[in-house]
Amino acid sequence: MGVRATSSTVMGAPTGAWVFYRPLEADDSAIPEGTPAAVHIGVDGDVTRFTGLTEHQPLGVTRHGLWLTPDSFPDPNSEAAWRGDHHATVLSPDGTARGITLDRRIAFALDDGRRSRLILYRDAPTATRGRLGGTTYTYRYIGVALTDELVIVPHVADCEPEPFDEHELLDAMEQMAPQPPDDPPFDPDTPWKMINLSEDDKDAAVRSVLREFDHLANYWRAPDGRTSPLSHGLGDPRVEAVDEWPTTRVEVSFTHPHYPEGRLRRSLHVFDDAGRIRPAMYASIHLMEDLETAALPDTSRAQDGILEI
Repeated sequence: MGVRATSSTVMGAPTGAWVFYRPLEADDSAIPEGTPAAVHIGVDGDVTRFTGLTEHQPLGVTRHGLWLTPDSFPDPNSEAAWRGDHHATVLSPDGTARGITLDRRIAFALDDGRRSRLILYRDAPTATRGRLGGTTYTYRYIGVALTDELVIVPHVADCEPEPFDEHELLDAMEQMAPQPPDDPPFDPDTPWKMINLSEDDKDAAVRSVLREFDHLANYWRAPDGRTSPLSHGLGDPRVEAVDEWPTTRVEVSFTHPHYPEGRLRRSLHVFDDAGRIRPAMYASIHLMEDLETAALPDTSRAQDGILEI
């Protein structure tokens, strides 16, 4: 999966379970790219692995396999962007992959055990302008039945699509959501094998997180040149890296009216449990949101003058 940490999505299918690993987003070009991967665990225990994938977006699963697309989300205001060729790849439990092309963008692939369907966007969403600004988009869907042989008609108008509204979509997705086992394993955790990460990549990962919290005391700049901190009341920030790979963390601490007799601190792990790089994209904004909304722990939890948030 490369050296970048991933998120994982678990999806149930009639053939077993799929796990899709997607690299975490990063806006720092110094962070190496990650590689999506997928695993199918059959009802008989057989495991099929897919690595080196180029598709980052899972669409769902059917008896045919895991549906993925490389397409980014189209401009909601461009009708042309929602028409034309849209591509998907179906990963099969037997280890093969098949490319699919349709003249509509696929929203979801669904399979309730009785039938398989593709849910497509009928066209571009309808935009509704708010009286006080802002825009709300309403999406319209159509459903296309899939045969067991997965015979795809590339032109939707030729395959007798059926209307499919948002309520039906929500019901279908709720029914297909993975359910926790009645008797879960006592200790389900399985440790990752540690990866080999170069010293340059380790250093780049630490520097990237440190840069995310540069200039906390002078984060915002007004047109007249005046600056203000990331959040009202934040002062005397300190940002430092602590410990060595793979347990390195960046500690961000500062004074704040929420705990005037001490300091608030946020600690971010730079690497995941396998030693992969964990990007800190938007971490400073997330901190600001927590401070601005007062989503902070009670000061009684402070230890040695530090309240971890």
